[in-house]
Amino acid sequence: MLPTKIAMSQVRSSLQSINLCWLIASATTHLLLCSTPCRAFACATFARTTSITPMASNAHSSNSNMRHSSSMLSSSKSLIVHFPKAKSVQPGTSPVEEQEKRNPIDETCNILVVGGNRGIGLEFVNQCLTSGATVIATHRSEDIPSDLESLQTKHPQKFHSIQMDLSSETSIENAASNLRDMNLGPLTHIIHNAGIYLPGTSFDGTPKGPRDAAPKVDKETLMKTYEINTVAPLLVAQNFVGLMGKRSEALYPVYSFISSKVGSVDDNGSGGAYAYRSSKSALNNIAKSLSADLADTIRVVLLHPGWVKTDMTGGKGLIDTNTSVRGMLNAVESTDSSTSFRFVDYKACQIPW
Repeated sequence: MLPTKIAMSQVRSSLQSINLCWLIASATTHLLLCSTPCRAFACATFARTTSITPMASNAHSSNSNMRHSSSMLSSSKSLIVHFPKAKSVQPGTSPVEEQEKRNPIDETCNILVVGGNRGIGLEFVNQCLTSGATVIATHRSEDIPSDLESLQTKHPQKFHSIQMDLSSETSIENAASNLRDMNLGPLTHIIHNAGIYLPGTSFDGTPKGPRDAAPKVDKETLMKTYEINTVAPLLVAQNFVGLMGKRSEALYPVYSFISSKVGSVDDNGSGGAYAYRSSKSALNNIAKSLSADLADTIRVVLLHPGWVKTDMTGGKGLIDTNTSVRGMLNAVESTDSSTSFRFVDYKACQIPW
């Protein structure tokens, strides 16, 4: 009987080896059929959903285990996430995109402008109102700024304002609740314009190349800049995305972030501006993640306004707010369900990361 026991043991061992090889081969084929970005996810899915079961001593059990493993591999395919592709621009280039007005701003739109009481934000408010949209502008101060108060008088049905302090998570949550209570209908657009540029931009306070001496950047400047330019936009998105809705299957709601070309690593040829540059680079990555995580519900676009004559630039700049905002709205209005995530300026030039 001893030879028989040895033979049966060898058979069981061989069957286990066959089953293991079959699983590995199936998984390998499965991964090779996946697109490259999905292979790591598929590997994790395979590891979680498959297991090697000790083989029974008959062929029926062996076939059953193989069918069970095949079923688990098939079910894992449904878990693979295909993220939307972003438009990637080669370093050193700025191709001009076509901007067909596929998603026009009109009287059917409800638009939230975060930071809409002056400069570029106020111009967004005015141009969207001119297009017939209902516009809600946020402001930081407890009292309504005079420019917004005038708009409420002029457009009592179409313009609304909400107080929201971006340095306070509670204030952001309350603003979202207040907007929900207004019952204005789903938001079709959010334009996150608010941002800060603080003094304290240089590495050590000395002149560098073409740049004059400037105060040395410190932790306080960095953290305050990140709080408003990077953290707040994500908190606003978490609280307001649920208030957005489609106008149609093709007209997805559009979430626009006013970023800056200085946040482009490729474009950084002059250094300096440590806090502002890095805060915008981080914002760009947050926006990219949102475009993937919320691909079923919204479209996201990053916008560079150009060097605009505003209070932030001390009245210096190459263009006025009207030119900048009109150009950025062209990008917004060309964004629909078929549009990839991208980083584009007011002249329709795509910007390298």
